[in-house]
Amino acid sequence: MDKITIYHTNDLHAQLTYWPRIAAYLTGQKQQHQSSGETVFIFDCGDATDRIHPLVEATNGKAVASLLQQGSYDAVTIGNNEGIGNTKEQLNDLFTTADYSVVVSNIVDKDTGQRPSWAEQIKILKTQDKRSLALIGCTIPLPMSYDSLGWDIEDPLETIGHLIEAYHEKVDGFILLSHLGLDTDRKIAALYPEILVIMGGHTHHLLPEGETVANTLIAGAGKFGSHIGKITFSLDGNQSFNARAQVIDVKNELQPVHDEAEKEEQRIQAGLKLLSQKTYGRLASPLMNEWTKEPNLISITLEAMRIRKSDSLAAINSGLFLQSLPEGVLNHKELHKSLPHPMRLVEITLSGSDLLLMLEQMDKQKDRLRHLKARGYGFRGKVFGQIFFSGIEKQAAGWTANQKIVQKEQVYHLITVDYFLFVPYFPVLQKQSKVRLISSDFLRDIVGGYVSKYYARST
Repeated sequence: MDKITIYHTNDLHAQLTYWPRIAAYLTGQKQQHQSSGETVFIFDCGDATDRIHPLVEATNGKAVASLLQQGSYDAVTIGNNEGIGNTKEQLNDLFTTADYSVVVSNIVDKDTGQRPSWAEQIKILKTQDKRSLALIGCTIPLPMSYDSLGWDIEDPLETIGHLIEAYHEKVDGFILLSHLGLDTDRKIAALYPEILVIMGGHTHHLLPEGETVANTLIAGAGKFGSHIGKITFSLDGNQSFNARAQVIDVKNELQPVHDEAEKEEQRIQAGLKLLSQKTYGRLASPLMNEWTKEPNLISITLEAMRIRKSDSLAAINSGLFLQSLPEGVLNHKELHKSLPHPMRLVEITLSGSDLLLMLEQMDKQKDRLRHLKARGYGFRGKVFGQIFFSGIEKQAAGWTANQKIVQKEQVYHLITVDYFLFVPYFPVLQKQSKVRLISSDFLRDIVGGYVSKYYARST
């Protein structure tokens, strides 16, 4: 009977303060198990990177991809922060120096129709007793974002089904690295009893003792590197016995590493230095992150959003703007501090009826949203804030679009951040089928380019 131990992490989100002790623990445990002749694997379930960290932004995530090597990982899958937090070129470059495998079973290059060179569709793992385990990795399908970036993202349940059908006679069991969320993990476990273990992320679930659905053990290690997951089970043929999950509290249970806080501060400062080297010109006066006198950062952002299509409309929430842009040389460090969110602009084609319904939904919730603490979906601020428009006004006669009363049968083009499609506040937007990603650039890059062209002097 083969005893197998798995250590796993997920949703690190570039929270690196305790990374040295995580890496030291994982590497030490791996060496210990291997020296005893035991089977051991180390995995990550995605969202290890996050562009809110200055060094991640400056290196397009490669700093964290390199750091993972210190943790002796055998394989990782990607989360949305890797998958849609990078352009296609950046993602293709992200893992070029990695000494671990990247398993993403449900992504295909639109141009070639093939798996990208950096991604394995499935990885066959060998245990000390020469048994075989098939490792599958699936990331959350966000078709609009992936399609616009040049990827086809496949339905994970269908992908898993096809792989189990193809390999079930060739292996002794399946393991899934999931960046799909706990509800989907439960659904997969119920559908596919051939999967022995699911290690999950995306919804940041912490399962201290795991959760069993049908024959499958589901595990999750929380978020931000707060915990490491540990799974042990025995394998005999196609059966797993005595499967057990637990978590290790990184802050309270692991030994600190000398100078770990100083090392993280060094990484932050290195990132800020790199970001400050990219400049956009000189601002004669500050651009405030609140709606004071114009121009301000919010009004200029709305201008930048509409410049590609003059008859379009625009909407954005003030909670996105975390700080003002100071007078003087504008660099990417300041832009990143102000707009750290990995958000892109989308154009949504709406009927006048749906536009009015959206405006009604926004108007009814404006007082609540102004102070609503928001998180997730790429939002890196504190509160949602007030919604500001360009081209839209509320007048005594009703809502106007470009100074004309909104007509229910007319077609309108709204430009906003993709975030508005994911949050539950405006359900009418989630029902729209005509949505187009405007650019692979993040909002901050679009704002920086616009400010450079129209508001800043040459340095």
